[in-house]
Amino acid sequence: MLCRHYMLTHPSTVLDTDPLSDALQVMVRKHHQEILVVTEDGRWAGELTSFVFSRLLMPADAGEGPTSADVATAETAADVDNRLLPYLGRLVADFADKDIPTVEPDTPLTDALRHLSKGILRLPVVEGPEQKLVGALSSLTILRRFQF
Repeated sequence: MLCRHYMLTHPSTVLDTDPLSDALQVMVRKHHQEILVVTEDGRWAGELTSFVFSRLLMPADAGEGPTSADVATAETAADVDNRLLPYLGRLVADFADKDIPTVEPDTPLTDALRHLSKGILRLPVVEGPEQKLVGALSSLTILRRFQF
């Protein structure tokens, strides 16, 4: 089997030139933990994950240890929101992870599964040297074909 037999052909994407707020809205509305990033001409440009937003929401002085009850109860929802606000107008490209493996439509499915089994949420499926995004493949897209 090849990736083309299981890939989702129209994955949700955002442009690398979109503001981060647009990506956040799409991810929240569609309940996505990650979203693929493309250029204006459809080339794969990276991936944006919910982990990025978790890092942006962390207080600058959080440190590594547990948070005291006093600090936790003194914090308001507005405090959390305000940590994210300065980033929402910045470009998606500033936060996209480009160090993600990709596969091609004719890549054997087993090769894609090797990546997915190591914790990659979703693999971009790209074509040609220009890396045009033509689909995406995740463990869930593969399992959807399973006959219960």
